[in-house]
Amino acid sequence: MIADSPPSSLAFADSSDVREYLVEALKLDLVGPGAGDDLADELLPGWRRPSNWYLTGFLIPSDTPFEDRSDVDEDDSLDEVPDTAGLVEESADERRAAKKGFFPSSMGLSFLVSEDTGALDVTVRWGDYTPGEGKDADGKPLSVWRRTAKERTVQVRLAARPDHRVPASGGLRLHVVSRPIDVGRLPGLPLGTRSVSVFLVNNRSPVPGSRDNKDAGGVSDAAYAFQAELEVRCDRPFVPRPDPRGMADAAWDDRVADLHYADTPEYAVGHGVSAEWEVVDGDCHLLRTAWIPSATVAKTEPAEIPDAELLMETLGELAGGEAARSALAPLVNSYRAWIDAQRNGLAEHGGGEHRETAEELLRRAGIAADRIERGIELLATDPDALDAFRMANRAVARALRRRLGPDEPPPRWRVFQLAFILLNLPGLGDPHHSQRRIVDLLFFPTGGGKTEAYLGLAAFTIVLRRLRHPGREGRQGAGVAVIMRYTLRLLTLDQLARASGLVCALELERADNPERYGVWPFEIGLWVGKAATPNIMGRKGDGRSDSARAKTIRFKSNPTGRPLPIPLENCPWCDTRFEPASFDLQPDADTPAELRIVCTDFECDFSGDRPLPILAVDEPIYRRLPAFLIATVDKFASLPWTA
Repeated sequence: MIADSPPSSLAFADSSDVREYLVEALKLDLVGPGAGDDLADELLPGWRRPSNWYLTGFLIPSDTPFEDRSDVDEDDSLDEVPDTAGLVEESADERRAAKKGFFPSSMGLSFLVSEDTGALDVTVRWGDYTPGEGKDADGKPLSVWRRTAKERTVQVRLAARPDHRVPASGGLRLHVVSRPIDVGRLPGLPLGTRSVSVFLVNNRSPVPGSRDNKDAGGVSDAAYAFQAELEVRCDRPFVPRPDPRGMADAAWDDRVADLHYADTPEYAVGHGVSAEWEVVDGDCHLLRTAWIPSATVAKTEPAEIPDAELLMETLGELAGGEAARSALAPLVNSYRAWIDAQRNGLAEHGGGEHRETAEELLRRAGIAADRIERGIELLATDPDALDAFRMANRAVARALRRRLGPDEPPPRWRVFQLAFILLNLPGLGDPHHSQRRIVDLLFFPTGGGKTEAYLGLAAFTIVLRRLRHPGREGRQGAGVAVIMRYTLRLLTLDQLARASGLVCALELERADNPERYGVWPFEIGLWVGKAATPNIMGRKGDGRSDSARAKTIRFKSNPTGRPLPIPLENCPWCDTRFEPASFDLQPDADTPAELRIVCTDFECDFSGDRPLPILAVDEPIYRRLPAFLIATVDKFASLPWTA
């Protein structure tokens, strides 16, 4: 079997080598060794069935009795996750499938061939595991499952019978279906194109054996075909498969996807398995099945606009409205120039069947450019909006410097981040604006900077609300301004740490100018189920073990054996680990009204008399109404049952 970690002598040239190693490790772990692998003749311990060792990639005999067609452990209940495990949902996330899952006895590929294709070469690869005897490291005999790699090639004539025996396979068969296609319904296909489906079926006789090595009966894994693989070769190029979902009467998302991937043809689709293919010099002559599909996705690089100001700290110090116009107008100008270039290219080349979709996308891009321009105009004409924008830039930059370290380059926006913020400013600046009916989806690959983009927009919203409604001590403009709702608690944890860092930066900015931004602090609240955070403060003698008081006292008495009372383990500002002294029940431990959180590093800005602006207990959240609220969907669902 594969090692738990790469050998110490293993060297990787670059990140692509690391990814390839991980993919192969995953395949070995879930499917098993393939053709030419070093473990092709492996021995598995006899006390464990190969079908329990490998979770996928095998075919069982088609005549396997119904009761033996699924995992014997499938109906076992999952262990409950204890509350001390961290952030877990109160409602059961892991539920049994409504429909029982069964092991497959066949798999296949469907593809298109040209009219003059008469035959295909189909190669079948698999591994047979048979029980036998082996020896351990001391030479003592022990039972094992011995793997034998098998490979057979069958030439299939499309005009012949549909059923074909795989030689010397013990009962594996190929079922081939070939039928003509009405090319009139699928424009672009050559005349005479045929659709072909090739299935590998395990028609072996079930071998009686133990299902679980405990009770008699069942079917032995000796009749299974493990690591099953189909490979189809053709001397004529395979015909790319059209996607009918991308036609004019299809849903908009399908039409856009069809345009985006118009130059990425699909040559096969799998049945019970995925498909992959090889393209050489623009032609595909080889298809194969893949139990764990993979694809290389090109890295998305945001465009650079040299004349636009992208440095956060520079934007945080804009002198006025004209300075904002001068710094940000090149962003709109470059975007419109790109739109015009795309439109000219469309007029020159025609656009083909995707022209209507492309024209609509360019129209929507023009609307986005207009919205960005109106966002810039808002900053140029509204002093409060400009002030909120400047402070948001300073806060995001300050939080990034703390998180990434002082040696990193000055924080700067990527073009799409700044554009996303600007196009949303008019709707946020005017409660009666028509754009408030629009929901904008920020779609970008993981690690591209989506979080900073919406945190910057959140910071603008929080500050603008305070500026527009200063009131007494800034309280009129306080209250919940941003709700971040997640379904997964682990994702909430990461976002809590990053959002908390932003709120810390906002609070430091506010403290530097309380006359302008009010004396009421900017705060962030974590509003989730009691399995993650205490929902009540508690008091002495109440008998509650889930209160903030009880959890804090337990942690203080045994910090190594008890979990922290809140899900954050480190200070979100300086990353110092929380200690028992970080948590203080105020005004006293017997009848606390709030859980005060401070950093124990005296050099941190949030140590001593300045607590972290974090609320993690429901009762203080309801009383203080933090500006930023992170919640999970189950908390909202529980509201109708909350008094």
